[in-house]
Amino acid sequence: MRIIIFLTLLNFAVSYASAQEHINWEAEDFIDSKGEKFQVFEVPSEQKGAPRCVDLEDYKITESSGDTYIGVPNGLGNNSGDWVKYEFSVPEGNWYIWGRVVAPCSRDNSMYWAINIDDADALSTNNAIMNIWDFYEEGIFQDKYTTDWIWFRLNSRDGPFKGTELMQHDDNPVPIPLAEGDHTLHLAHREDGTHIDMFFGTLDAKFDPNETDLPQDVEPQGKLATTWGALKSERQVERISK
Repeated sequence: MRIIIFLTLLNFAVSYASAQEHINWEAEDFIDSKGEKFQVFEVPSEQKGAPRCVDLEDYKITESSGDTYIGVPNGLGNNSGDWVKYEFSVPEGNWYIWGRVVAPCSRDNSMYWAINIDDADALSTNNAIMNIWDFYEEGIFQDKYTTDWIWFRLNSRDGPFKGTELMQHDDNPVPIPLAEGDHTLHLAHREDGTHIDMFFGTLDAKFDPNETDLPQDVEPQGKLATTWGALKSERQVERISK
């Protein structure tokens, strides 16, 4: 009897894993970090504008998933080499990973990233390992910069995933092939003034979380305290005067 029960549970687990098509995790739920540039914020939080960002005044971020997010405040400089590291688990497949980001101008809109690398290789530089993740890079969506949270699919201007910053915004995005099991994602500091709230992964190339609420059967990799509907419907960021 115990053997039958065990096999039944095992079959259920395998079937569940193979059916899993979505995952998510909170940006503040990193498993390791280097340096102090990435900071954890609780909402509401005030963020500074920057002289290099035309017309960007101080602003307030009033909501986030789980009421917490991470970012590098303006004024701390760029390319420090600091990083945060995440671990996530998926079944085998071609995955599309999104981040919910505030990227308020063309000089506050990027991070470095890499999947499944050693900590020592997580550097703030363009090389054969690290990618640049652009959020509305100038020349593509230059009229779309905002202090609202926006979802951006993982892309790269340069690095191993090179040349996908344009393709990730059309109908034929480039997937990240992942084997079944545990993986890591490193985010390394590139530009200050950029913030990230949470991550979402999907096997559905057509799914856009900016257009549709996240699936209710999403498999969490960490805590998630806010409903998708609330995230979608309420006003997210409120400007304040200097």
